[in-house]
Amino acid sequence: MRYLSVRNHLKPYVIVARRKTTINHAFAAAVAPSDDYDDQRVRNAVAILGQDPDQDLLCAYCGAPAQTWDHVFATVKDSRFSGHGHRLGNLLPCCKPCNSAKGNKDWRRFLTELGLPSSMHQAAEHRIGTYLSSLSHQDSVPESSPEYERLLQVRAEVLELLVEADQLAQKIRERQSNNSFKPTPLRGAA
Repeated sequence: MRYLSVRNHLKPYVIVARRKTTINHAFAAAVAPSDDYDDQRVRNAVAILGQDPDQDLLCAYCGAPAQTWDHVFATVKDSRFSGHGHRLGNLLPCCKPCNSAKGNKDWRRFLTELGLPSSMHQAAEHRIGTYLSSLSHQDSVPESSPEYERLLQVRAEVLELLVEADQLAQKIRERQSNNSFKPTPLRGAA
């Protein structure tokens, strides 16, 4: 780590900027459909990827040890639920660097961006394509209902409250800086 990295910590924390994505994901996850766990179905799915379910899993994209599960099709698009949920056919074993770098990108585009040797790229694309087609599902955005509309309204209210909290925090920081004292220099400082 370089000393300049402290610069990221020496500025006011903005709640809504740092947590808007978290809030959007939480509300999307709340309505996203999910599969019940079925051990044999999961074992079969892992085998479709060419992996042994009794061994540590590898990232479906790059082949490194997997540490997480990637939502192939993101649960959030344009700050709202995308229509894709927590279904076995939408989850791939993934390493953290690939999961973070992929984000909401199309899985084929991401695979191309990895710059893998052609043979590895083709093999991964074939495995993932086979996996997705064999475990396909038809998720969709919930139809408009009073409950869904209210859920979206509550999400908007939460985000508005975060904006208000940021404004209050700014006023508190300003008041503190007007009343602040000068710290004594560190010993040995010139």
